[in-house]
Amino acid sequence: MNIREATEQVEGAIRAYLSRDEHGLPRIPDQMQRPLILMGPPGIGKTAIVAQVAERLGINFVSYSITHHTRQSALGLPYIDDGTYGGRAYKVSRYTMSEIIAATYDAISASGTEEGILFLDEINCASETLAPAMLQFLQYKTFGQHHLPQGWVIVCAGNPPEYNRAARDFDPAMMDRLKRIDIEPDVDVWMDYATSHGVHPAITTYLANKPKGFYLVRAALSGARIVTARGWEDLSRMLLAYEHEGLPVSLALVSQYLQDGETAEDFALYYDLFSKYHDDYKIGDILQGTADGTILRRARLAPFDERIALVNLLLDAVTEEVHDVEATEAALREVRSTLAARKGDLEAHDGASVVDDLAARAREQLAQALAKGSVSVSAQRVAAERNLLWEQLRTAVAQWSAQGMRDGGAADAFQALRGPFNAAAQALIARVATAGQHLDAALAFLDSAYGDGQEMLVFASHLAIDPVFMHFASAHGSVSFVQHSQALMFHERGLDLLREVDELQGL
Repeated sequence: MNIREATEQVEGAIRAYLSRDEHGLPRIPDQMQRPLILMGPPGIGKTAIVAQVAERLGINFVSYSITHHTRQSALGLPYIDDGTYGGRAYKVSRYTMSEIIAATYDAISASGTEEGILFLDEINCASETLAPAMLQFLQYKTFGQHHLPQGWVIVCAGNPPEYNRAARDFDPAMMDRLKRIDIEPDVDVWMDYATSHGVHPAITTYLANKPKGFYLVRAALSGARIVTARGWEDLSRMLLAYEHEGLPVSLALVSQYLQDGETAEDFALYYDLFSKYHDDYKIGDILQGTADGTILRRARLAPFDERIALVNLLLDAVTEEVHDVEATEAALREVRSTLAARKGDLEAHDGASVVDDLAARAREQLAQALAKGSVSVSAQRVAAERNLLWEQLRTAVAQWSAQGMRDGGAADAFQALRGPFNAAAQALIARVATAGQHLDAALAFLDSAYGDGQEMLVFASHLAIDPVFMHFASAHGSVSFVQHSQALMFHERGLDLLREVDELQGL
């Protein structure tokens, strides 16, 4: 199955395992909750989908690579304890708590959430000395004397032996205790993900034209040839950073991520061409609605691959702006909710100290989001925007306090927050309007250049599968997007997505 189908299977299984009946008992008894194992080639996104499921369900995610563990580190270290048996005293061997088990309790303590996923990567590469302990753990959820906390689900991942010389096939006794999900690379599914997650438009355009370049893991006399989904996404982040810093992108850089000479050279050449498209078409002018007739004529006469490059450049610009706006709006909603909930504290205590505490908490949440490799980019954006807003509020209240504007009660501190918060809300309203205008301008340009042709279909359909964009369209409206989606015969599906997003967001 592809990665999207695998995600649905993982999320369905975890929701079923965490389901409780009217008595609060698991609908699937603990001993019957088979650990999941995702089997597939490296770099396909196995870890990412499990982390995303955990984030979506609001539960903990703890990840370990089993190849890094020995029997001692996984089970814990032995120590001598005293015990009395049959009326006689004995020295007894016991084990300290496993590092892996301890990490799940640490996650519970840090998050306040009892449930979680323990993800064990490269499970079929465990050392031979650790294999018996792993069999016990997968069957009974225990390492030595210590049990995985209630409400935690084990998900494993492994590479088939043909991709990893250290990997071994599980014996039937092991496989009979696992819920196996086999995953294969699928460029179309990954492209949907890439478009809505900010993957560099040069990459999405290149793979739209040359899908066979998406995935390659093959042995060769000169060394392994490796091109994976992980490699493309990591290269995307590097390209964006290089462009921001004004650094030249070379074949040597591309080859570090696309470890196949032919693919790396082909993409490096295409990237140079794509960069020229970006400069020639003046994307900023198109979004402002000020593109001159020369650009429009070139777009009409361009070959198809150049047209798709232009579409992806516009898609990237529109979705990046919308994602930023949505992150700010989510942060504003959270801050407003917190202020409403803490209004009594602001009135009863020193307002500056309360805001200081809330700002410190926002800084800590941002640090945790950045430290956790499992937190999505969108969640990190929200955490960063929330931290920025609390810092603005903290500064405003500190200035108010320092200027001696207190007028007989801490309730005035709450009033002092209204001004900066409302200013932030007004700034967001202006950004929403600008993002909507840019979207309308992009649609108008594509309509003038191509009408309701394949180019418009690519543009609008990729927007329709982006949940963040669809929430933006649902919340703020876009007449031109609705009109074009109706003309392209997927308006009904778009409305379904809007309803789904509204249900998930609860807005």
